[in-house]
Amino acid sequence: MDDSIFLSRMRDIARLCDKYRTAKFSRFLDSREQVVLEHNRISGTLFGGYEDAERRILGVFPKWQEPELSLFPIDLLKITVKGEQCPSHRQYLGTILSLGIERDRIGDILTEDNGAYVFVSSDISQFIKDNITKIGKCRASVEYTDLGSVDLPGKEFENIQCVCASLRLDAIVAGLTGISRNEAKKIILSGKVFVNHFDAQKIDFPVKEGDLLSVRGFGRAKIEEIGAKTRSDRIHITFKKYI
Repeated sequence: MDDSIFLSRMRDIARLCDKYRTAKFSRFLDSREQVVLEHNRISGTLFGGYEDAERRILGVFPKWQEPELSLFPIDLLKITVKGEQCPSHRQYLGTILSLGIERDRIGDILTEDNGAYVFVSSDISQFIKDNITKIGKCRASVEYTDLGSVDLPGKEFENIQCVCASLRLDAIVAGLTGISRNEAKKIILSGKVFVNHFDAQKIDFPVKEGDLLSVRGFGRAKIEEIGAKTRSDRIHITFKKYI
């Protein structure tokens, strides 16, 4: 979606809140959309069902009302599967989308050995519950779960360490993915690399500690630490890659 259209919709939520003096909510926003909100100073409360949620809903509350997380239109579904091989995150998401549900109606999906917890918009939760019987080759059952009553599985990461020639984007992408620097330049210039959710088509773009890199075909990783330099003036980098 074009940023101007997205921002217009978010401002409409604020206007409706002022007009009707009642809380209004967006659909689930991805990380990039949340950054766009911040850059354009659109205020409100972001919540995705739990503290560290990545996909979150914008809630705008009247001036007289304190934000209440319990009012956010979010349900938590627990999907339990039975089968020889546990489905992947992609399979859970794909099964839900195959029901004709739009991506912005689905929040985070947290997988575990025998199932997953899925945050969804309240108005489509019953439809999902009634229509999912399989995930991949596994039989599946779906039940409602109270948002505050379960210990959610944590997100999984892989630590990647490498030594890079510099903090230029092409050097960092090469170190992260294990490809040559020339190949890194090609994928950057082709628009396949994002820094903090924004397209970065400059090979000399300077990165810093804490930046989030997305490389199509490889995944996402955060620059966890920029370490000391070697004797040859190369830089130790530690990434935290999302699994």
